[in-house]
Amino acid sequence: MLKKILIPSLSLISLLSVAQKNTVKQFNFTIEGTITNPTTKFIYLNHKWDDKDFTDSAKITNGKFSFKLKSAEPNMYWFSNQPGVAAQPLFPFFCDNGVIVSANLKGGDSLVYSNVNAGQTQKDYMEYRMIINSFVMKQQQMNADFQAAQQRGDNSKQMEIQQEYQGLNGKYIQGMKDFIKSHPKSAISGYIIHNDFNNPNIPFEDVIQSLSYIDKSMENTKFIKLANDRVAKIRGTMIGYPATDFAQPTADGKSVKLSDYKGKMVLVDFWASWCRPCRMENPNVVAAYNKFKSKGFTVLGVSFDQNKEAWLNAVQQDNLTWTHISDLKGWGNEAGKIYNVTGIPANILVDKNGVIVGKNLRGQDLENKLAELLEAK
Repeated sequence: MLKKILIPSLSLISLLSVAQKNTVKQFNFTIEGTITNPTTKFIYLNHKWDDKDFTDSAKITNGKFSFKLKSAEPNMYWFSNQPGVAAQPLFPFFCDNGVIVSANLKGGDSLVYSNVNAGQTQKDYMEYRMIINSFVMKQQQMNADFQAAQQRGDNSKQMEIQQEYQGLNGKYIQGMKDFIKSHPKSAISGYIIHNDFNNPNIPFEDVIQSLSYIDKSMENTKFIKLANDRVAKIRGTMIGYPATDFAQPTADGKSVKLSDYKGKMVLVDFWASWCRPCRMENPNVVAAYNKFKSKGFTVLGVSFDQNKEAWLNAVQQDNLTWTHISDLKGWGNEAGKIYNVTGIPANILVDKNGVIVGKNLRGQDLENKLAELLEAK
């Protein structure tokens, strides 16, 4: 079977749980709806805003219902048969200012096959959904063709499909970028960058390029602000960009920040006393520290320990004579979250200007990098 690629499912509600917290002028809008074969006496409408979940309900009378709502800008809503945003999301749609939304729903599990007319933003969303659907259909067809080729033992056809399949991700990303470029003022373009581009397998450069297509009038909208915030966080963990600052306490409670090391070359070393590979790597870090500390190099140890005594014993046993900090949250270490550390040992090398110049340098690679950066000066 072919490996899964980047194309998302069409129910993407969970990624909308974060929103800008700002005070803006709101507009009113109305939803007038009909529903055939309802299974409950109420219909529920859900959305998220300012980090909060909202659910409104409307009584179904003679197959009809209505909502009167407010929104600061075009936002995603979805119906459900049960109260609460955790209920199965059915038929997401967007509402615009000054538009009376017409919803023609089908009851029960058929709610997903309903129809909503809700203004230009919803039209944009449905256009985008059609693009996604086309890629999903291609993916499904290629999977079926590949399995058929496997059954008849056609290796040549399997290789051909694999090559085409590998290129589908690139075409999908380009399809999203083309939509954004042709819809620079649409809230859906912001939604795509914030939501669908929130995938570590999508090249960072594509996210940056897509943001460049957005009209300046959209800069203060929810999805674009969220996308820009995420880009800023990602930039701060990448080689060539200023490192995202953080602070954690030493064993005696003193708060130490990464930015305290401006003017020095510092290796931020993520490790733990219980991590055998970390303990095996420690002698290499000690050797690099001793060799280059006179040239402005130092180390900041960030421990993924939860046991303070074990942490401090390991520091002493391994002769780690530099500053050590930890929030004692183990894998929940907040600095580790910032830098997306999913395995240790891990490290980032930050130059005297606070810019990341290396990542995950170990053994001789660390010494070579330090020699390149420090001995030439």
